[in-house]
Amino acid sequence: MKTKPKVFLFIFLLSLCFLMASGYSFIDGKVSLAKDEINLINDYEKATVLAIKKVIPAVVSIVVKEEITNILYDPLSGSSDIKVENKDIGSGTGFIVTADGLILTNKHVASDKTKKYYIILNSGDIYEATIVAQDPLEDIALMKINKKNLPAVTMGNSSQLEIGQTAIAIGNSLGRYQNSATRGIISGIGRSLVASDQLGRNEALVDIIQTDAAINLGNSGGPLINLTGEVVGINTAIETSGENVGFAIPINLAKSALSSYKKTGQIVRPKLGLRYIMITPAIAKFEGLKYTYGALITKGDEGREPAIVPDSPADKAGLKEDDIILEINAMKVAPPNSLSSIIKNYSPGQLIGLRVARGDKIFVVKVRLDEFK
Repeated sequence: MKTKPKVFLFIFLLSLCFLMASGYSFIDGKVSLAKDEINLINDYEKATVLAIKKVIPAVVSIVVKEEITNILYDPLSGSSDIKVENKDIGSGTGFIVTADGLILTNKHVASDKTKKYYIILNSGDIYEATIVAQDPLEDIALMKINKKNLPAVTMGNSSQLEIGQTAIAIGNSLGRYQNSATRGIISGIGRSLVASDQLGRNEALVDIIQTDAAINLGNSGGPLINLTGEVVGINTAIETSGENVGFAIPINLAKSALSSYKKTGQIVRPKLGLRYIMITPAIAKFEGLKYTYGALITKGDEGREPAIVPDSPADKAGLKEDDIILEINAMKVAPPNSLSSIIKNYSPGQLIGLRVARGDKIFVVKVRLDEFK
C-alpha cells in the first residue's frame, strides 16, 4: 500500500506546527532554539560561573613536604657536609571555613603530623599550616594557618541533595592545575565503598555522595558545590576502573566535625559498636527476612570480623548477630537514613532507644553511646 503525497505533506505541516508551538523556529532550513530556551541556557551558564567565582577565593592548594637529610662527601678533601632540604611528597586541596584560617580537607591529605604542610591561597600567598584535628571515623581533617580576615565558604545542607542536581568540583588537579573546576550532577547518594590511597591504606566510606563531575588526583579535600555556590561535599575518592565516578563526603558530616572541634578542641564521634548491612527488598527476599528495611547486624570481612564489637555499647545492651534495628529514637532506619547517618547526629554519652526485631519478637533497648577512638 502506497502513502499518498498529501498524507506526507499533512504529517510534515503537523510536525512543523508542533515545533513552532514548542518554541523552535527555522532559519535557513535549520531548527533553532527559541529565545526562552537560549535565555535558560545562558542563565544556567551564568549561575555556574557565579557559583565558582563565589567559592574559589576560599579554595586552597596543599603541598606536603618531607625533610630530607643528605650527607655530601668530598673524597679529595676528606670532608663531608650535611644538606637538609624539603622535598615535595604530596599535594591536595582544602577550603577555608573560618576567617581566622581554619581549613577543611581530607584526612588522607593531612595524615602525618611529622610532615610539613604549606597552604597556597588563591592570591598566591603561601603559609605553613598545622594539623589541628583528625576525624577518628571519617576522611576529614582540620588545618590552621596564621592569617586573619580570610574569605570563607558557605556550607549547604547535604541531606537535601537529590540525584540530578548540578555538582561542581573544584581543586588542585594533579597537583599542578590550581583551582580547576569541573561540572556534572549528583549521580547517587548514600553510597558505601572501601577507598585506598597511594600508600595502600584502606578506609571504609559510608553514606557518601557519588558525582560524575571529574575528580582528579590532587582534588582530594576540595569542595563539591551546588549551583548557588554552597559547599555540599568534600571531594575524597575516585573509581579508577570507570570514568567520571567520583565520591564526596557529605558536608553535614564536616559541619558536625567542625562543631565538635570548636567545643572540645578535637573531633569526637559516637560509637555503637556493631557491623551491619542496610536491608533492601531484594536483600529481604534473598535472605528470607520478614522486614524490607532496617539494619541487619552481621559479621564483616567475609565472616572474619565479629558482628558485635566486644565490650562495646551494642555488646553491653545485649544486641546479637541477625538482630534487625528498625528504628532509632523513633526514626525509621531506611534510605536515606542509614544506621550510621542517624547515629552520627548524637554525641558520646547520650542514651538512645533502639527498636529491634529478633526472630518474631520486637523489643526496645536503650544504649549509651561510647566515644569512637
